Amino acid sequence: MRKSIILWLVLVCFIASPAIVFASDFSDRISGLVKVQGVRVYSNGDSKVRVVLDSSGPVEYKTFVLSNPNRIAVDIKGAWLSPTADKVTMVEGGLVGKVRISQFDPTTVRVVVEANVSKDRYKVFQLKENPAANKSNRIVMDFGDLAQDDTPKAATVEEATIAAVPDADKVVTKTIKLFDTPGLKDKIIAIDPGHGGSDPGAVGPHGITEKEITLAVGLELKKMLENEGAKVIMTRISDVDVAYANATAKDELQARADIANNAKADVFVSIHMNAFVNTQVKGTATYYYPKTNGDERIARFVREGLISQLGTDDRAMQTCNFYVVKHTTMPATLAEVAFVSNPVEEQLLKSTEGTKKAATGIFRGLDRYFSYE
Repeated sequence: MRKSIILWLVLVCFIASPAIVFASDFSDRISGLVKVQGVRVYSNGDSKVRVVLDSSGPVEYKTFVLSNPNRIAVDIKGAWLSPTADKVTMVEGGLVGKVRISQFDPTTVRVVVEANVSKDRYKVFQLKENPAANKSNRIVMDFGDLAQDDTPKAATVEEATIAAVPDADKVVTKTIKLFDTPGLKDKIIAIDPGHGGSDPGAVGPHGITEKEITLAVGLELKKMLENEGAKVIMTRISDVDVAYANATAKDELQARADIANNAKADVFVSIHMNAFVNTQVKGTATYYYPKTNGDERIARFVREGLISQLGTDDRAMQTCNFYVVKHTTMPATLAEVAFVSNPVEEQLLKSTEGTKKAATGIFRGLDRYFSYE
């Protein structure tokens, strides 16, 4: 009996030792390295794109160009990549395609941006942390119109000025007839569950992906609208790329706009979830491109509907150059329902109750849109 106990203890130590060695090796490997938190992207359509790489401290980096296809790459030295970071990020607009990030070697994080731009159309620089503004150390990659003012005009965590329409008051807004008869019956409504297929979108701290939530909300909304007699056009009804497998960002976004345009939809709603490196940030926002007298209207009603149902903070309504709302011919809005990066809002969004509340909020916004002139 005593020999059996001794043999058992020896066996346990033998089995456990590889795990102990692995943990020690991992700790040694990241000791002294800067942690790269992940990628944030802000798009001003075809005018400017900003890629932000948040890190736990200042870093050394080098920039170089790759060809076939054209890509701009940055190697961040003395760094390791957070395991929760999104490895691929799709960009809305035709200026930049996918942004990929990986652990290139044990002490180098590599970021590769699909961008067919000349040398004077991109720049890479580093910014120091600013605790007062809730900003970490970060490398910034700007593409496109570098003459735009980089100074934020509003201190928002989404750096919304990069997404805003420059001189929005100068955009020619077309006056259209919103509807002939009030109510949802017979209205053609295009619903776009954001991301899908090869593009998971943002990922919450507990692993749920943006593409899962947007599809669940979209399908629930479809049922609600059809029960009221509306004709619903979905850009996707399953976990797929809309254009084709592993589509370029521009082709994917254009495919979604084409579906709505070809159906001659009355309105278009793109459903998304927000994310930020600070997990305490939360709330609901909607975006629109002021091409008709209906765009601001649908964005306002959808935002108000979501907030009333979810009880989320109001992060306001803003103009934007997002591809799908700019290139659809009908009134359109992109709704950032809540922050999947916020643990509380992630749990709400992944629940059946949260899905129904989000769908109900958008449904009520659409109902108001079609209720009166």
